[in-house]
Amino acid sequence: MHLHLHLWQDLIVLCQSLNQNQYTHKSEWLNGVSIAEHLRHTYEFYTCLLKGISLGALNYENRERDRRIETDLEYALQKLKQLKNQLEEINPSGELLLHSEEAQGQLVATSIERELIYCLDHAIHHQALIKIGLKELNLSQLVHNDFGVAYSTLRYRASV
Repeated sequence: MHLHLHLWQDLIVLCQSLNQNQYTHKSEWLNGVSIAEHLRHTYEFYTCLLKGISLGALNYENRERDRRIETDLEYALQKLKQLKNQLEEINPSGELLLHSEEAQGQLVATSIERELIYCLDHAIHHQALIKIGLKELNLSQLVHNDFGVAYSTLRYRASV
């Protein structure tokens, strides 16, 4: 769980470093999408997984879209901190069923650990997009160089 907690701590620290206008700025470089929208999207995949764990089945397409996270930085920070606390309590062992239209609407056997990896990879992808938004605002110094870089890429870079 360390990697997940580290990722969310990075996002919390970033949000604490932004003002409301920076957080909600519609980025030209990101086709009019804000840092806040990428953050909301990432948050919702994790919360969808948490809900799925309690139900034994999940569907990322039916996630709750909390638009307030996109518009209210203080509210978003509160939600991120709550999520991080919830992640600390997860037991990554256990089976789940995943509903996906890509699987012709069938239920696919998966595990909590596998879906945590999926959420982590998905979140890192959105961190990379957030970093682009920060560069547009001349704020890339607010995140470390590894922010938005896949762990496999970091391992590769360390090996060469």
